[in-house]
Amino acid sequence: MKKIYLMLALAAGLMSSCDMDKEPYNALPDTEGISTPTDFANARVSLYSGLRGCIGGDSFNNAMEIQTDGFNAVTGYSNTLGDMYRYTFATSSGYFSTVYSSYQGMIARANYILDGYKKVDMSNAVVYTPENIAKIKVAVGDAYFTRAYSIFGLSQYFCADYEASTASAANSGVSYRLDYAPSSSAATYPARATLEQTFKQITEDLDSAAKYITAEGEASYGYFSQDAIKALRARVALAMDDYTNAAKYATELIKDGKYTLAEDADELADLWQNDGGNETIMQFACPTKDELPNSSKIYQPYSDGSVPDYIPTQTLMDLYSAKDYRKQVWFNKMTLTTNTGATGEVYCFNKIVDHGALWTKLQGYEYARFCIEPKMFRIAEMYLIAAEAYAQAGDLTKGAKYLNDLKGKRIEGYEETSFPTKNALMTEVQNEREREMVGEATRLFDLKRWHKGFKRGVPQQLDLCLLPGATTTGFSLDANSPKLTWPIPKHEIDVNKKLVQNPGY
Repeated sequence: MKKIYLMLALAAGLMSSCDMDKEPYNALPDTEGISTPTDFANARVSLYSGLRGCIGGDSFNNAMEIQTDGFNAVTGYSNTLGDMYRYTFATSSGYFSTVYSSYQGMIARANYILDGYKKVDMSNAVVYTPENIAKIKVAVGDAYFTRAYSIFGLSQYFCADYEASTASAANSGVSYRLDYAPSSSAATYPARATLEQTFKQITEDLDSAAKYITAEGEASYGYFSQDAIKALRARVALAMDDYTNAAKYATELIKDGKYTLAEDADELADLWQNDGGNETIMQFACPTKDELPNSSKIYQPYSDGSVPDYIPTQTLMDLYSAKDYRKQVWFNKMTLTTNTGATGEVYCFNKIVDHGALWTKLQGYEYARFCIEPKMFRIAEMYLIAAEAYAQAGDLTKGAKYLNDLKGKRIEGYEETSFPTKNALMTEVQNEREREMVGEATRLFDLKRWHKGFKRGVPQQLDLCLLPGATTTGFSLDANSPKLTWPIPKHEIDVNKKLVQNPGY
């Protein structure tokens, strides 16, 4: 894995994926800047090709799912994410390095465009027509959005929860540059900002993105839009405990009516198996083999007679009623036999299916198995943000409304429920968020935000599980544990002496 500040000279190239198994950083020459409309167009493409790989797969999604409470390892598993499951990971773990270096690489790509825009001379009216200038400005808007998204991503994985009382603490935030500096010496490497400074930068970048991005957005839209900006603002506001703005941005998207919830099993299957439906606010297109996203192979048997690496806990399955469409679509019952001879019929996680739309589109291409067009934002998440924000703000009526609206589309015959206290409403919001967002890289962040520890759920069948015991099936973590925040990767600490490691590592 490349050291990130040495990598800044390379990161603005056309990196095809953020997955740790696909690490080709194609260098842009240090001596060449970005100036022509074609340069900006090509650089804009690199933003999408890079971010496509920063959603899904083992590093960005599954590592935190397996780290928390919803899944058990199966005897005979491949040991993928085994260190995350058993909490034997070290600061040198490749998963940490992949996420950290990928987001830093995306920041460098964005800075490459923004620096070029500041320097470009557009006085030649033949080359810089109004149409070409408009296209360049779209690339600039996308760069601001990408930088905001990437800095926020780093803050979620590698920083503690945002609290206003501690946000100004030294070294609590993200280390990032706001310029493209491929030839920087070690003396210029940035230290960590405070969380307050970090979130101020995210907000400012989103404000700038909103000035340049003019597309409003539509269901399954493949580019950044005003709606994507609102969705990210809602996430950021919730992370900051800014409940007023979290509810504002989330409900604006809901009330707009462009994005509608799947309301039966067929529509839910269409969303996840066919990349269809009207729920997705931002979804990356993957039209060719070279543009495939990261796959998710750990939850289903990969070949006949094999076992999945991980199966849901009984505790997770018990969150769903028999009439919940998500239980019907996202989980399938299978008979598993481990290498010890233990056999049992259990639920397996099947949100991203083996042979989905991408596999069909690419005519059975092997590496399209367990692949889906990456969904950056869904309207279901906005219902959950609105419900949580109103609940935390003490508006139980509005909080219950958005929670009931979501559950009413997910559960056959659902009857609206009232919640007499904030605690009752928040408990159900937390349960519903676990039901809805399972497998989508939110669980660790949610636990941090709620200041909740966890105990790994009760297994569906103990003898199918790998080495049952206190470090596996019975693992628990206190709410104050530093392990809920990932460490800054060791090689980053080694190369940038200004970085301060997170507590507990």
